Amino acid sequence: MNGNVITAAQPTLDEPTRSLVRRCLSASLVQIEDIKKVVASMMAENATFTAERLADGLVGAELLTRWQANKLLAGKCRGFYLGSYRLLRPLGKGGMGVVYLGEHHVMKRLMALKILPPESLRDKRRIERFKEEARASAQLDHLNIVRAYDFSQAGGKVFIVMEYIDGVDLQHAVTRDGVMSIPLALDVIRQATGGLAHAHDRGIIHRDIKPSNLLLRSDGVVKISDMGLARIGWMGVDDELGSGRLIGTADFVAPEQAVNSKNVDARADIYSLGCTWFYLLTGRPPFTGESVAQRLAKHQTATPPDVRSLRQDCPAAIAELVSRMLAKRPEDRPKSAVDLQAQLDRLSSRLGMGTPSRQQFERIAPAGERVVDESLYQATIDDTSLSSDGQVTVAAEVEELDFGSLPPIDISKVVMAYQPTPNRLSDRSGGSLKAKAGASSDSKQMLLLGVGLAVAVTALLVVVGMSIFTLASSPKDIVPQKIKKMEDSQGGQFIIVTN
Repeated sequence: MNGNVITAAQPTLDEPTRSLVRRCLSASLVQIEDIKKVVASMMAENATFTAERLADGLVGAELLTRWQANKLLAGKCRGFYLGSYRLLRPLGKGGMGVVYLGEHHVMKRLMALKILPPESLRDKRRIERFKEEARASAQLDHLNIVRAYDFSQAGGKVFIVMEYIDGVDLQHAVTRDGVMSIPLALDVIRQATGGLAHAHDRGIIHRDIKPSNLLLRSDGVVKISDMGLARIGWMGVDDELGSGRLIGTADFVAPEQAVNSKNVDARADIYSLGCTWFYLLTGRPPFTGESVAQRLAKHQTATPPDVRSLRQDCPAAIAELVSRMLAKRPEDRPKSAVDLQAQLDRLSSRLGMGTPSRQQFERIAPAGERVVDESLYQATIDDTSLSSDGQVTVAAEVEELDFGSLPPIDISKVVMAYQPTPNRLSDRSGGSLKAKAGASSDSKQMLLLGVGLAVAVTALLVVVGMSIFTLASSPKDIVPQKIKKMEDSQGGQFIIVTN
């Protein structure tokens, strides 16, 4: 038998571990055959299992995500599917709902699923606003805007299927790493301006531009997300939402938008983008205050600080453009996103700031799991309201589990979180020495067998080649040969062959 192949004996699974297995099967997340393979491979280290150890093994084998494992360990066996999608983990929370990473159960494509909260399903105004977000997103197709692909209902839920962005939002990036370099921040704003120009050209005003709504991919592409507060043309949904409600975010909202959100135009987004640029360069919004009312009042009346007072290495030209974007009166700002983009291009060229390298962006937005707020993460662990929609069948609860016979495992081919300990067999053990001697003998036999096989194949090729050459020769080409016996001057004899 191959030395890498082991036949597992009976494992020791306590009742919490068996309950975890039952929940895995009941949720249709893992097949029993796959669980047995994981158990068999992990027994190379230890035959005793706990629920946490088995969960770690399933995560290491990429059969579960860490979020799924934690949810199962919390005793949940529902809340893992929505329509055709298997939920992998939460990504964050937008203006209108929680966003999950989902995998289509047939196509295996990763998507971001934005789900309207259960309490919002009783509010027709919120449902209409959610639909308007989907309509706004559907009209946009631009590299720098998160694309929306579908609006669907399943299991009593309403959700939007969107492009998944493997990256980080800029608020988290600044909070984690500190302020951005001047060239990086300029490139981010240029890309976001391009996305806004596309939206404005189609009559869509975002109305909630801020660092957390700008996603940075590891390849350096910036994506505008969350169209939850977007306004399409002059649609009157805002009237239904109530006149006393602030549309936007206090730290980044334009002065005129805080007063009347229905009458704003593209220049309100330019103001919010200016606040965002200020934040990327300084690590704080332009105006601070203990309350929302104080910050809104400063947007209306206070002069924004010069970026250079907080960031001494900021070029004067950039500080002046940020100041124009933050003008109180819309007419004093760049007149459109197209105009702003032209100014940014000229500024970049004049300052000699080209496109930053991909390596610079990868340090900010490494591929992998995004950090999720702890309270949101725990809320998704406790939520069991999500369910399948008939396209993904959730299995009935399994009572009996048979781990009496586990499959033989080639441990050299199993990728697990728990790897067999190197050199487990001691050189001082007699059994170990016999195993090594047997392995050496097997190696020599295999070498001799290989040499003999090579010689046989070579001889066969020679015979086949000679046969083909003989058959290919025509009989008419064969000329009879003559043999003559001759003597030389010394009386010696020799033979001459002639045609």
